Amino acid sequence: MSSKIIKYLPEGALEIVIQWFRKYNFHLRISKPRRTKLGDYRPSTKQHPHRISVNGDLNKYHFLITLTHEVAHLITWEKYGRSALPHGVEWKLNYAQLLEEILQKVDFPKDLHAALMQHKSKPKATSCSDSDLLLNLRVYDENQEKTTLDELEEGDHFLLYGKRKFRKGRLRRTRYVCTEMSSGKAYLIHESAEVEKYS
Repeated sequence: MSSKIIKYLPEGALEIVIQWFRKYNFHLRISKPRRTKLGDYRPSTKQHPHRISVNGDLNKYHFLITLTHEVAHLITWEKYGRSALPHGVEWKLNYAQLLEEILQKVDFPKDLHAALMQHKSKPKATSCSDSDLLLNLRVYDENQEKTTLDELEEGDHFLLYGKRKFRKGRLRRTRYVCTEMSSGKAYLIHESAEVEKYS
């Protein structure tokens, strides 16, 4: 497994991840890019061990943070089962502890290290929900041509997921109120969502 996963991890992370494999006994699947999620956790059953999937198109730092997020779900499930909320207090504590572990052993760039320290103090449900962290992670993407919703002007038209057409509206905290062109319905779309502008 180590020879297959090392290319997805930043330097210094492999030893930690191998320890997680040994301690928590889970199967990791490298997934094709998914628009709706970066990673996923499924509890063990009689037929299967714990299962975690992480999108294979993420940069190394984003891959590690997503994997850490999912391992925190595994630990929370083992300790509390269904009695803990998916991103409740118990998960946040476990996630913060795992983040502390990787921050101590992985040599993150200074800007990303600072963003992760801030993220650790108030963990969000996904890295995409933490705008500062997401922006710092995207610096290390190989493809820098992505457009995010916050880069568009109010009133601009855009495609979401390459097919659904919207018009950008006003910002409400971290999400924009956007109107779907086909239905006229309003949707709250995160400011960091990847979109494609059209005329």
